[in-house]
Amino acid sequence: MDINNTTGQDTKYQVSGGGGGTPVGGHHPHKEFRIEDAVSWPVLAAGSQVSYKPKSEGPWTVYFFIQGKGITATAKSPSDRLTLMQSGGGFHVQIN
Repeated sequence: MDINNTTGQDTKYQVSGGGGGTPVGGHHPHKEFRIEDAVSWPVLAAGSQVSYKPKSEGPWTVYFFIQGKGITATAKSPSDRLTLMQSGGGFHVQIN
């Protein structure tokens, strides 16, 4: 799966797969994450992309931590493309 950051800001991200537990305790679209949850997550630089090869069966929850807020999205296929976007003063994830 490809994970894209089309915003002008760096974000931290994490992928949790197979429905077995989450690093932040929930699947809430705009859950307020604590910085402590994301401190060890990798950084996805502004305008960049990373390819993630799932090691378990899906679906997979992808967590983003940007500007002190958490966003989650669920990928159902290893070929999904997730794009973090900024609009209207907020952030959202588009899945193709």
